[in-house]
Amino acid sequence: NGHDSTAVAPVERESRAHTTITSAMENHLKTGGEQVTFANKSVAGSVDPECKKIFELLKIRRKHRFIVYKIDGETEAVVPETVGPRGAGLADLKAALPENDSRYAIYDHEFTTYDGRPTNKLYFISWFPANATPYSKMAYTQAKSHVREVFTGVLDLMCRTPTEVESMILGVPEEEEDQEFDDDDF
Repeated sequence: NGHDSTAVAPVERESRAHTTITSAMENHLKTGGEQVTFANKSVAGSVDPECKKIFELLKIRRKHRFIVYKIDGETEAVVPETVGPRGAGLADLKAALPENDSRYAIYDHEFTTYDGRPTNKLYFISWFPANATPYSKMAYTQAKSHVREVFTGVLDLMCRTPTEVESMILGVPEEEEDQEFDDDDF
């Protein structure tokens, strides 16, 4: 009798494995088996040479105030999207950043030091708004190392809101009512 119980056990395992394989092949309940694709699914494979040319005009020649870069969906390369003239300000940069997609930006911030000397700093901004798609955030995060090789001599910032851009560049703390969560929420 002990011999019969050992013969039955492997058969049960095979049937369980067969059941698992069959259920894995069934259509997904939420999509009915449809393949779901996302419109803003982008990947960066390279950095367009034009990016470096425009960056050097900003850094060395001081021709521009800011540059916003995006990943082109067709070429999968990082390309310049918006170039702000020298007279533009931080408000113009914030207006150029989209509310629902990730971007990179370079901003030339001019200010006066505590001892009265005029100076400037270049900021590299990784723009990841809260309502950007996960694919957009992943693509821009993955491409950042390639992009940062091109843009040397800049300070790195990561921002999610226009208020955060302003507070990080100007060094002013964000106001409490602009924050998404209170400190007590965690």
